[in-house]
Amino acid sequence: MEKKLRLKKPSDFKKTFKEGKRRLAPHFVVYRRENTLSRLRVGVSISKRHFKHATKRNRLRRVATELFRTEISPHLRSGYDFIVASRASRDQATFNEKVDELKSLILSLKK
Repeated sequence: MEKKLRLKKPSDFKKTFKEGKRRLAPHFVVYRRENTLSRLRVGVSISKRHFKHATKRNRLRRVATELFRTEISPHLRSGYDFIVASRASRDQATFNEKVDELKSLILSLKK
C-alpha cells in the first residue's frame, strides 16, 4: 500500500480512536472516521500482547492492508480513515481462524 494511504501520525490514530465509529468482532475492532482528504487511509494496530510472534503480527498487517486496498477502496468515494486493532480474547482460536475473522470483518464494511 502506498505511503500516502497509511495512517502514520499518532494524532491521526488518536482522533480515529476517539471520534470514529467501530465495528467489533471477537478478536478485532475496526474504527472508521471520515476525513477531509479525498482518499482512504488505513492504520493497523496489532498488539504484541495479543499476538506474541512478530511474523503473525506482520502477516495480519499485510492481510488487513491488502483487503482494504482490493475490497474496500474501490467502493468508497469520499475519504475515510480506518484502523484495525486487535482485542483480547479468552478463546483459543487458531491463527487461520483469526485471519478469516479479520477478512469477514473487513468485507462487512462494504455493506
